[in-house]
Amino acid sequence: MKNLETAQIEQITDCMSPCTHPKGDLVIREGDAGSVVYVIQEGRLEVTKENRFLSHMGVGKLFGELAILYNCTRTATVKAVEDCKLWAIERQCFQTIMMKSGLVRQAEYAEFLKSVPAFLNLPEETLLKISDVLEDATYKRGEYIIRQGAKGDT
Repeated sequence: MKNLETAQIEQITDCMSPCTHPKGDLVIREGDAGSVVYVIQEGRLEVTKENRFLSHMGVGKLFGELAILYNCTRTATVKAVEDCKLWAIERQCFQTIMMKSGLVRQAEYAEFLKSVPAFLNLPEETLLKISDVLEDATYKRGEYIIRQGAKGDT
């Protein structure tokens, strides 16, 4: 989630809704199906796994993302140790934002690839597959992008 673009972050925050959990409340129970990710606005929470303490979380921490990213059950229990104000986003909203932004980026990359003479005769399906694995990279003036004789890894 570190690599989210500004537009994605804005769309995600627009979909979030506030919720409160009093001290002692279980926000997430290990093993349950999860469909919500949370960000802590106020308060402190405790994380346990198999009844063993793992950590405390405070303001600004995001949690519950594994369930919405990988469609898995909750991997730990999260309990409010103080009254908490959280922001929540549902899986469907989050995934829709991520899918739309991914499709837009893929289309932009495919259009760019069409401008490369070596790719002119490639089928659209092949261009889309290539655009799926492209990564943006920025180089400073004078910095080497490729060096003759260097071992390639891309």
